[in-house]
Amino acid sequence: MSLQGQTVRIVVAEPFEWDYGNLFGTILSDRGGQKLKIKLTKIIKGKTFSSDIIELTPRFKDETFKPLTQNYSVTVNGGLIKENSDDFDFIIIGNVTID
Repeated sequence: MSLQGQTVRIVVAEPFEWDYGNLFGTILSDRGGQKLKIKLTKIIKGKTFSSDIIELTPRFKDETFKPLTQNYSVTVNGGLIKENSDDFDFIIIGNVTID
């Protein structure tokens, strides 16, 4: 089952000094259960650039995004990306769920 088009909530666990609260967005692409590309509802300022596109990968080895289809959360690493670019800015560790 494709996750594309689903809305998600990302609860940020780290960094502790996170000022943006929970993040919300829509899944743009699901790359084989290994990466999610999400369009956020607001622009986030990273260390090197700002973007409203975040790429999430499972935090733990051998984990995928399949639990999302069963309404479970997945622990993730997340980084901002620039569209049409290879720029990546790691910013969070958190949990993602279908909203």
